[in-house]
Amino acid sequence: MQNVVFFDLETQKSFQEVGGRQNLRLLGMSVAVTYSSATGQYHDYLERDAPALVRELLAASLVVGFNVRSFDYEVLRAYTTARLETIPTVDILTDIYNQLGFR
Repeated sequence: MQNVVFFDLETQKSFQEVGGRQNLRLLGMSVAVTYSSATGQYHDYLERDAPALVRELLAASLVVGFNVRSFDYEVLRAYTTARLETIPTVDILTDIYNQLGFR
């Protein structure tokens, strides 16, 4: 059975607090939420739960989110050495950009 995981992450700090967008890994994960199509369940994760979140994302058949490749995964890199770029991912913002040519 395929497991599509819908994912969003919120941060503890703003870009201004960490010196700009180039410092995404310094933002800190505040909370993340996932929805699994296989189980029909939502899961919430606090910063201390980041390893469990990464495990869920790595185990997914597909991850779907908005700006996950350029933002959420980059924030998560502060908590893992896993190769998040290898996760099969649909990034809705990327699809919008590819269709419209702008964000």
